[in-house]
Amino acid sequence: MVKNPALIIEVRKMPKTQLAGTAAATAADIEKSIQALNKMAERLWGDGREAEAQALLNALDALNRALDRIRIGQSRRVATLH
Repeated sequence: MVKNPALIIEVRKMPKTQLAGTAAATAADIEKSIQALNKMAERLWGDGREAEAQALLNALDALNRALDRIRIGQSRRVATLH
């Protein structure tokens, strides 16, 4: 049970096509964001907020794995086109 209703996150299914007027994030953009969030986790850990830092690190680990899968898929797609 969530104690703070403001912490409830609504999960939406991502559209298969890119929305008009939005730019696709590059792998480099995603990596920069992951690095910034990793620094935030380090600050949280230093402030004694280990639970929040660990949750953020777990989420970042999942993002890194997803980014790796995207790269593998892209490299396979490029290899089959040649």
